[in-house]
Amino acid sequence: MLACNSICAAINQPKRKMPSDKLSILQTPCAPCIVLLIIRVLKDVQFSDFGKKMSGEAGILSLMDDMGKALAGNRPLAMFGGGNPAHIPAVTAAFKQSLHDILADENRLLAMLGNYDTPQGNEAFIATVRDFFNRRYSWNITAENIAITPGSQAGFFMLFNLLAGRSPEGGKKILFPLVPEYIGYVDQALEPDCFVSRRPEIEKVGDHEFKYRVDFDALHLNDDIAAICVSRPTNPSGNVVTDEELEHLAALAIENDIPLLVDNAYGLPFPGIVTAAAQPNWNDHIVHSFSLSKIGLPSSRVGIFVGPAELMRALTSANAIMNLANPSFGQYLARRLIEDDEILRISEAYIKPYYFERADKMRELITDHFPADLPWRLHAYEGSYFFWLWLEDARRSSKDLYGYLKERGVIIVPGEYFFPGQDVSEWSHAHECLRLNFARPDAELQAGIPLLAEAIRYAYV
Repeated sequence: MLACNSICAAINQPKRKMPSDKLSILQTPCAPCIVLLIIRVLKDVQFSDFGKKMSGEAGILSLMDDMGKALAGNRPLAMFGGGNPAHIPAVTAAFKQSLHDILADENRLLAMLGNYDTPQGNEAFIATVRDFFNRRYSWNITAENIAITPGSQAGFFMLFNLLAGRSPEGGKKILFPLVPEYIGYVDQALEPDCFVSRRPEIEKVGDHEFKYRVDFDALHLNDDIAAICVSRPTNPSGNVVTDEELEHLAALAIENDIPLLVDNAYGLPFPGIVTAAAQPNWNDHIVHSFSLSKIGLPSSRVGIFVGPAELMRALTSANAIMNLANPSFGQYLARRLIEDDEILRISEAYIKPYYFERADKMRELITDHFPADLPWRLHAYEGSYFFWLWLEDARRSSKDLYGYLKERGVIIVPGEYFFPGQDVSEWSHAHECLRLNFARPDAELQAGIPLLAEAIRYAYV
């Protein structure tokens, strides 16, 4: 049987065909391989405008392409580029117990495996979510305020295109009040120029730290803004907009009669990977999204949206057209965990401590190895499982450093991909940042950090 690395190597050989006698014995390829196979197959297909948009050079596609090529050789020493949640034994045990309970209940098992749920989501799961948020935050929401989607990314794709694009009132846009922002947003609008963003205020802290803040003086909303969107904490930087900033954004949304979309994939109340004192608030102009992925169920593809009833009905309608129904497995598995607040207990007792310990470990190694005499800075760690490294006034771009590190067995993500609504060619900061996944085993941290330190020296040569 061919190893996956052999598949990667074969895919990356121009015009090379896999021998037919080996095709039937290939093991299942890794995700980067699958992306590369799709790219290879689709090169000669004639697409519509929609097809060209969806198959073009998206940042996430280029990243997966590069990652696949990087993996074509030996496995990297340090995989700081990924985003898969950690497998935490105590958390897995909670999921396992929930699954055992379902297996012991014939009716629930048959319903989970054999019945379609509604496009809005499983009715019992929706009721559990409603009761959870009313119990915990006194939001006073109803089932009509909730919509379930096949992962929060699919939900944002639908929301962005429900709200932005051509309309009788003219072209509408999504505003990101602070960038960098999540790489998965960048290519989700079906029409061009649907995203606009504002550069942040950058506050330098000490010798080697900094913090992004929303620049409200630059945050002027025009009639073409259809919604405001912010993630909390933000992937890639780990920045958490403060309660005061969130309240200010919510006030702007009310003033302009538009929704404020808040992505809580890493945040409150679960998995709660947040160091800052923060609270989620809700009103009929706010849409919150929550995910089961970062509590350790990424394959279940469950996105939870809480927002104005009219917008949730539109999201449900779009979901029916795109997906017919939602995956049932994650909703059944997580329902008990949400119903009895177990999801909060495992977040507080296991998920947060795991990521905070990994952050401390990487920061300790960074302090020991990074050159103190050069102007590198880490964004203040406030949440998620990434560090955001800024090399101010570096002579080499983050893409240059990506290539330099890849050759040495360290995979990172260059910063240019994380700036929706910005012309990065006009802003040097976008080329000076790297995203690092710190939630890696000790051996990878110990092997990769010294090489990162060498890359920093190289960046200023």
